[in-house]
Amino acid sequence: MKKMQLFSILILAFAFQNATAQLDKLAVKFNTGMSFSKPGDDLGEVADKGKAMQLFASLEGSYHLNYNKNTKFGIKGAAVLGRDWANFLAADRSTELKVAVTSAKLRVYPLSYDGNIEDGLEQLLPEGLPFLVEIPVYIGIYSVFNSLHFDYGVGAGKILETDYAGIGFQDETVKRTMKYFGWGFQPQIFQSDSEKWSCNAVFDFGKYSWKNAGGGTSSFKSNHVGFGVQYNF
Repeated sequence: MKKMQLFSILILAFAFQNATAQLDKLAVKFNTGMSFSKPGDDLGEVADKGKAMQLFASLEGSYHLNYNKNTKFGIKGAAVLGRDWANFLAADRSTELKVAVTSAKLRVYPLSYDGNIEDGLEQLLPEGLPFLVEIPVYIGIYSVFNSLHFDYGVGAGKILETDYAGIGFQDETVKRTMKYFGWGFQPQIFQSDSEKWSCNAVFDFGKYSWKNAGGGTSSFKSNHVGFGVQYNF
């Protein structure tokens, strides 16, 4: 847990570097919605999907860095603190696994724009395209623009195994330090006239993995569908 706390501090410092000099490059986002999980590796051999939909929540602090001083296009780095829940059933349906993970992640948006999203899209969209071609091109660029991101982080996981079939199983709890890798899209669906507030959809795909006590590897996929609200300083 100490490693988890240290990692959280480091990535928050990364996200808020130079904050006093350029507050307008900073943003804070809150995401929430439903998480859909599937067990894998060693865990997948002894467990199946349980209650399909679970909650997730995350708080993100980000900093935009222009590619150069003559453009508003750039890359955005972020620190993300999150909470994920997952639920699985033993293959014989005798017990239930309730998983809760507190995570700290580094996130990178490779194509970010510091300004009105419509202005940025106008600069990216090719001119003179046929209407039927322009639509899918627009959708493709819009899906990636200020949206595509890649995540890497760690999680402090708590796994509770409890009775499910009424066989008198005594609760057992194990804690694991997990690694996380993921990617996804968070397209913007609203931006205020002041450009201070915006809303986004969430379509994220990731995987938690960890070492078992016996030396094997367990994992589960954690996919998110939801929405978020962002404030730009």
